[in-house]
Amino acid sequence: MCMDISKEDLLRINKGFGGNLRSSSSLDFAIDTINKPKLGFYTKLAYLWRAILVDHPFSDGNKRTALFLAYAFSEENKKKVNRDLLIYQATSIAKKNLTNIRQIAWRLENAIK
Repeated sequence: MCMDISKEDLLRINKGFGGNLRSSSSLDFAIDTINKPKLGFYTKLAYLWRAILVDHPFSDGNKRTALFLAYAFSEENKKKVNRDLLIYQATSIAKKNLTNIRQIAWRLENAIK
């Protein structure tokens, strides 16, 4: 499963939601990590979600950016999304500052099948 996204892509997506970059270190780490070939779809998306939802690298639109990524990658990989559950998971991860990648990936897997 392919997940080809750059930091510039993330900045462009977030700018569409009215945000600006505040801190790039967590995004840089997530981008470097998702380029590892042995990681699966949900794990790669979990790294991006943690960077965006927990570390809040953007001034605005962090949850919207994370949801956009989930929709884009689920469409790219021909997976179905439970919209309400995905929104709940994004909000819950952000609110609880959940950093465990396995837990985030598990939540994504339940919302995207």
